[in-house]
Amino acid sequence: MSEEPEIVESVSFPAADAVTSEAPRYRDINGIGVTDKFIAFMQQALHGRLPELGEVAEADPQIRYLAEELTVVHLPEWRNPAGRKLADPTVTSIKGAPRLADYLFQRGWRHHPELEQIRWVPTPGGPPGPYDTGLHVTPDENGEWPMPDPEEFYDIDDIDVRQLEDGTWAAAHPRGLAFQAPTKSEAYAGLVEKIRTKIKEARDGVEG
Repeated sequence: MSEEPEIVESVSFPAADAVTSEAPRYRDINGIGVTDKFIAFMQQALHGRLPELGEVAEADPQIRYLAEELTVVHLPEWRNPAGRKLADPTVTSIKGAPRLADYLFQRGWRHHPELEQIRWVPTPGGPPGPYDTGLHVTPDENGEWPMPDPEEFYDIDDIDVRQLEDGTWAAAHPRGLAFQAPTKSEAYAGLVEKIRTKIKEARDGVEG
């Protein structure tokens, strides 16, 4: 009969014992699951308080510029050459932005402001947020980048009024505003008033 194997020494690894199986908690924002840590990071980015980028800060300024551009990317509405809309405006981010920026720099990427055809600006009068799709502007005939006009941004001609299944009416604006009322005229008037308030807040913010 064979003898039982003798245990000479037992070794434990604290690092392995410390591993937790708890999954990160996600919050639903506009149909996207994100963590509180990610939201805090995006808020810092939009306020110009990005974390230190380590070695990138000492590298070529072009690398740092690109890294900041890639950290939070605001994409405009996307259409094909025929004019058909393929995607709505959206916000995305790249976690490895500094590393990607360094790689693209080595591939020959350089920023040429004179070639820019479009720029992103925040929503007029809107509070900064990680998912502010804002809007994109183009340079005027003098090559200057105009500030968005709140009146044009919240154009009342873009209001769409429809009757709901319960018989009430809902007025909606593509900038994310809506108003529901018993009648079509009340729904329209209610949304117009909300738009006027938004325009006033935006202009007061610029003047202030």
